[in-house]
Amino acid sequence: MQVKMTQAEFDAIGEKLKSSQGIELTGTEGTIEKMGVKAGYTYDGETLTVEVLEKPFLVTKEFVEDRLKEWLG
Repeated sequence: MQVKMTQAEFDAIGEKLKSSQGIELTGTEGTIEKMGVKAGYTYDGETLTVEVLEKPFLVTKEFVEDRLKEWLG
């Protein structure tokens, strides 16, 4: 999934994820993990791209992406 955002928005999202979810973005690319879900992310200065890498069998990719969209919103 891709989300257009400015550098300031990316920085704000990083702070929001850290304080509300305990998820820390380390730089402009990396991986994040929570509750059995692992995702890779990259930010190129204009677009944040997040790809679900691992998830529990019974959880759909759509469910994971919906939660990520909520957290990024």
